[in-house]
Amino acid sequence: MLTWAFVSGCATLSPGPQRENFGPFFLYSADEEREGKETNVLGPLFTYRKDRQEKSFAFRPFFYWQKEEGKHTILEYLYPLGKYKRTEQEVESSFMPFFSTRRALTGKEAEKKERGVLLAFWGETEQGESYGGFFPVYGKLKKRFGKDEMNFLLWPIYSDSREGENRTYSFLWPIFSRTEGGGREGFKIWPLVGHEKKENDYEKLFFLWPIFHFEKRYLNTDDPTEISMVFPLYVSSASSKRVSRSVIWPFFNYTYDEDEKYTQWDFPWPLLQWAKGEDKSLLRIFPLYSRKLWEDRQSGYILWPLYMYERQEDEKYKKEVIRYLLLSKDQTEFLKDEGKEARILRIWPLFYYSLRKEGSLQFYFPALLPIDDEGYERNWGPLLRLYEYRRNPAGESESKFLWGFYVHRKNAVRELYELSFFLTYYTEEDLFYFSLLRGLLEYRAEGQKRALRLLYSPWPIEWEQFPALAEAVSGWEEVIVNKTH
Repeated sequence: MLTWAFVSGCATLSPGPQRENFGPFFLYSADEEREGKETNVLGPLFTYRKDRQEKSFAFRPFFYWQKEEGKHTILEYLYPLGKYKRTEQEVESSFMPFFSTRRALTGKEAEKKERGVLLAFWGETEQGESYGGFFPVYGKLKKRFGKDEMNFLLWPIYSDSREGENRTYSFLWPIFSRTEGGGREGFKIWPLVGHEKKENDYEKLFFLWPIFHFEKRYLNTDDPTEISMVFPLYVSSASSKRVSRSVIWPFFNYTYDEDEKYTQWDFPWPLLQWAKGEDKSLLRIFPLYSRKLWEDRQSGYILWPLYMYERQEDEKYKKEVIRYLLLSKDQTEFLKDEGKEARILRIWPLFYYSLRKEGSLQFYFPALLPIDDEGYERNWGPLLRLYEYRRNPAGESESKFLWGFYVHRKNAVRELYELSFFLTYYTEEDLFYFSLLRGLLEYRAEGQKRALRLLYSPWPIEWEQFPALAEAVSGWEEVIVNKTH
């Protein structure tokens, strides 16, 4: 959101809201329409903004705080290490790798709490069951990592877990383990031997892991699968409808799926690949050429990583992403029903261009961060740009060079040019203002009224334009405007 603040300051002839520009060292602007103000010190190093809906403060790249009434509060420090975010739904906080917490504020998750500081952790489940511990000395977890309960003592010496009626015990994990209950039973002396089975579901057996492995899956269906492996020499997975074989995995592979009428050959992967099926095809000659069609998606490359592409299209939506040398990309999205288009073009490290669906536009150079991430945008982006241009959906625009040394702002009725404190040029409907060195020479014309200030005099010369002189003065003002543009 652009905040519009035009000329003012201590110059007695300055129109508009208050504004002090000594960029890039100090820049202050006020916005009477939005009841807002913004202060920048040492470019974007220190920034404070406030209006009716939002407040933010930044000491980049060390600290960033933002609050939008009724929506969210964001706190980031030493980004990406430290993060805090509060919304109407949840509260999250972390400083990696030392602690992390999360608490839901609405719905069934509201009673679930998770905390962690260094190696200590504690929390509560949705049912109010508490858990905690200090890794690796002792601990108990509930409803975590897909298990109903987990316990450990001097890990990896002893640990156990429960899932329904099944319980697994481990000693010197992952070497010794035993599982029993709930229709499952098995043991493991890793990597020598292991066996596990679940009644009418699966059975697994290995010797000298990962060399010899045998498995039966989906025994409760009409299409069970058998897997045999002597790794990496031979791998086989076969059922009545699908077969897959590998020799010297992952280099030479063959796959056939009867339901999808799909066949694939890799010889050897990833250098040569060929596949064909219903609405599917693949041809890859790495790194020269690749083309993959998968239903409504397609992707490929030419001279990888020089040129890569991804495309997706259906009746309502179309998206294309083209990447150059991994770090540069051209991404377009089109909503067919709404007739709206969005585009992101990043030529790393030269420039970045973004056009959003709602009509906002952004351009800047250089573009040293080859990623799209809001946190990096807030904490690092403004420090790394020499020039930036923004335009909002209403057509209001702002250009900045050298963090405010040069500023250009424009909307339907106003236009401002600033060269720090050296030069100011401002127009607004029937008003024209020009200043050199903030009062060494200052001129203002509003309607038939004129004012001139020289050498910082506290007594400006004011007069009303005579009709006979109107045409001559108007021509002189037009010359200044044309030269400024």
